[in-house]
Amino acid sequence: MFTTENTHFSSIPEQVSHDLKAILLEFKDEKIGMRLISSRMGIHEKTLKRLIAQDNKPGYQTLYKIYRVITSVRNDSELLDNVAPCIKDALIKGNPKVQTNSEIIFSSDLEEELLRDRCFSEIYFMAGCGPIAKEYIGFRFGEHGIDTLKKMLKLQVLDVSKDGQIILGKNQINISAEAIKVLGLHLVDRFSRPEQTDESGENFLGVYAEGLSPEAYNEWLKIDEEAYRKKIELCRDMKNRGTIRAFTFMTTDKMNPGLKK
Repeated sequence: MFTTENTHFSSIPEQVSHDLKAILLEFKDEKIGMRLISSRMGIHEKTLKRLIAQDNKPGYQTLYKIYRVITSVRNDSELLDNVAPCIKDALIKGNPKVQTNSEIIFSSDLEEELLRDRCFSEIYFMAGCGPIAKEYIGFRFGEHGIDTLKKMLKLQVLDVSKDGQIILGKNQINISAEAIKVLGLHLVDRFSRPEQTDESGENFLGVYAEGLSPEAYNEWLKIDEEAYRKKIELCRDMKNRGTIRAFTFMTTDKMNPGLKK
C-alpha cells in the first residue's frame, strides 16, 4: 500500500501534487502510468496534470477518487486514517455525511447497487430521512421492494431498530459526482411537484441562465455551496428533525465549458 508518511504538507494542492508524482514514479513509463491511474481514478489525464502542476484545488469527491487508488482502500472511513492530515480535514469538511462514528463504514463499492436499482436508491434515501415501517416499503414498492429490503439488510446498508423500524445500517454510501447527477435527476422526476409551486411552504423550483464574467460565475458557485452547507448544518441540529421526508438537488454549470474567459 502506498503511504504518505513523513511527506505531509499544509496545502492540499501541494499534498495532492506530491502524492500523484510519487505514485507515477512506480511506473517505468510516466505516460503509461498517467493513462493507467487516470483510468483507475476516473479522472481525465488533463485534470491530473493540472493537479500535479497545482493549477487546481480538488474538491472532496475528486480527493476520494485519488486516494482510494493511492491507498488501495475501498472503505472511505478507513481511508481517513491513511491520508495526510490536510487531506483528511478536507474530506471530513467536504463530505455532507458526518464520519466521526467509527462503526459506520462508507463504502464506494455500494454505489453501483444504488445506480442499478431505483427501488434500492429510493429506500436508501427514504431511510436516510428517518425510520420506515417494513409494511410501508411493501405498500409502496410491492414484492420487489420486500426483496430489495432483504438484500439491503444482508448488505447491512439497512438495519432494524429495537422497535422493528427500518433504519440505515453500518454500510453507507459516499456518492460520486457522476452518481449525484443520475440520482438527483431521478429524485426530481420521481418526487418534484411543479403543480404545488403556487402553494406556500410546499416546494421550490427555479431555472435561470445568463452570460457571466469568470468572477460572477465563481460567485454563483460560492452562493450554491454556501446554501448547500447551510441546509446540511440545519439538519445536523436534532431539534430540526421531523417527519417531512425532503430532498434537495443543486447544480450550476457552464453551457460552454470549453470557454475559459
